[in-house]
Amino acid sequence: MLLRYLHEVGRTVTRRVQHRAIGRRVARLAGDALEPLGPGLPFGEVQRFAIEGPGGRHTIYVVLPPVPVPAGGYPCLYLLDGDAWIGTALDALRAQARFPGHSGVGPVAVVAIGYPGPEPVDLGRRARDFLPPHVSARLRDRFMQGAPWHQPGGAANFLDFLTGPLSAALARRYPLDMARRALCGHSFGGYFALYALLERPGAFRSHAAISPSLWWDGESLIRSAPERIAGLPAALAGEVLIAVAEFEMAGQDDINRMLIGHARRFDEVLAASGPKGLRRRCLVLAGENHQSALTAVFSEMLRFLSGPAEETET
Repeated sequence: MLLRYLHEVGRTVTRRVQHRAIGRRVARLAGDALEPLGPGLPFGEVQRFAIEGPGGRHTIYVVLPPVPVPAGGYPCLYLLDGDAWIGTALDALRAQARFPGHSGVGPVAVVAIGYPGPEPVDLGRRARDFLPPHVSARLRDRFMQGAPWHQPGGAANFLDFLTGPLSAALARRYPLDMARRALCGHSFGGYFALYALLERPGAFRSHAAISPSLWWDGESLIRSAPERIAGLPAALAGEVLIAVAEFEMAGQDDINRMLIGHARRFDEVLAASGPKGLRRRCLVLAGENHQSALTAVFSEMLRFLSGPAEETET
């Protein structure tokens, strides 16, 4: 794990050096047919904020759908690793939310939660924010993402932040229907989405766990699921989407089968013991991998969260 981390650090440094050199070249070249318009994309739909969280500052992106405000306000989707996925969310909303009769996508506002800095993900902070304290003594569970300073343990505080200070600040500014709040995460974020369902039922109406890292901490969330799901409030209603790629890890068939099995086991327990008001869906994304899974399923997720209150399973 540490070697993998060092390899990624090397790739990041190389990329930054190369891209700076390219930027200097672009700035030097002028006077031909290609007229520079400056950096960035002209997407006025995205509003950016900064807010202090339990582990430091966060960057918050808010995208409202291109439709009038419905009675009660916009349902809202909280999207973890927001720096990585805000572009995906913006594209999906711009293309689909305007035409719900064709797309099946309702008027969902997106709140993407990210971190300051130039990278799409902050490996250390997401490990702390998305994962609860571990009980396993295995080295790979203690050194998250390959580095000893990437430690888990802050999930409960992060959940308090999402449902408390962040939601309160957003509700003062935007017409959001917090009773129809959804949570989506990928990888460790997918783990956090299911953790939130079990730890704080009702805090979010809907949960989307994409490629959830249910292997973490000796599969503790899977092992505790039967008892915890059976203890969920009988009146709990909402949606639970679990999606996993067919080829999560390239060339590692045993691991792929294990990760697909984890997703199906959690879904099966929900079906057998969960509240009847939970509409569920479990997907295996054909041909996709760990890095592509969220992009591949994003539109399907929006349709599912916007869809009729009936149970669907794939």
